[in-house]
Amino acid sequence: MDTHAMTIDPSITIVWNEGTVGEWGRQYAAVPRSTLPQSFGYASALARTRGYVPRLGLIRQGEHPIGLVQVLQRRSLKLFRQTHIHRGPLWLGETPTPETAEAVFRQLRREYPNHPFSRVSLLPELPASPEMAAVLERCGFTRIAPGYRTVWLDLSLKPEAIRARFAGPWRKGLKAAEAAGLVLDVDPAAQNLPWLMRQDQKQAEIKGYRGASGPLIVRLRNALHKAGGVLMVSALVGKRPVAAALLFIHGQAATYQIGWSDAAGRKSNAMRLVLWRAITELQKRGVTALDLGGINPDDAPGVTEFKLGLGGEAVETLGLFR
Repeated sequence: MDTHAMTIDPSITIVWNEGTVGEWGRQYAAVPRSTLPQSFGYASALARTRGYVPRLGLIRQGEHPIGLVQVLQRRSLKLFRQTHIHRGPLWLGETPTPETAEAVFRQLRREYPNHPFSRVSLLPELPASPEMAAVLERCGFTRIAPGYRTVWLDLSLKPEAIRARFAGPWRKGLKAAEAAGLVLDVDPAAQNLPWLMRQDQKQAEIKGYRGASGPLIVRLRNALHKAGGVLMVSALVGKRPVAAALLFIHGQAATYQIGWSDAAGRKSNAMRLVLWRAITELQKRGVTALDLGGINPDDAPGVTEFKLGLGGEAVETLGLFR
């Protein structure tokens, strides 16, 4: 017998597909650091692009909501089921205790077993720690890859306080960009997205990384634009763009999705100015946290150093499990 299971709180439950999408969305909007893959807009885009169907779960302790989870599923040949739970569950308060996390993940394991006909991909939004890793193992999950690493920027501060946290070289580069005579274009509907996607694909081929999926990004833009969840900022020399960034807004948070600059943009530090303008625009929309879109110190040290230079909180999640 697993004696640890005897300490699990029976009042913690997951209620599935109860209420309206709007009600679930209001709970999602209460999460301080909501993640893009757990947004309903992301589910809508993935449904149209890859055929995944969302299942929405509200995590309760008694009658009190403590978290939520969006599960994406796809069936093939009526026998096989693929399940993605990425960057979730999300928690309405602080990081849950190991006991609370165990109560939740035991229920998820029962709902979504991993076997030849049921493949599960779980990327939990929990901090990397031996204690939490042991919780997932006790619940029957197997770690197969490292977790997600990113930098979270606190946008609840005043602009001058955010800027004061920038590393010295980052702040110096921003000042140089401000003095370079660049013109900024703010595109709240990302109407120039097809152009940016082409630049991103070219950049990915040159630098040897995997670019964002064009159809998914376009459908994400379409899904999130209805709720004011899209922001594109470009820097121009005359009429020619030299740097651009695409950001998606979801609940209280936003994600830096795509960044591009050419040689002239890099020389003038244009991306620093683009991001600084994006930060102030996000604050106007009530965004309080910015996910800078992932870091990889081994494969992309330059991008990692650039993002860390904004002075945010570097985090690493527990891992990818099945």
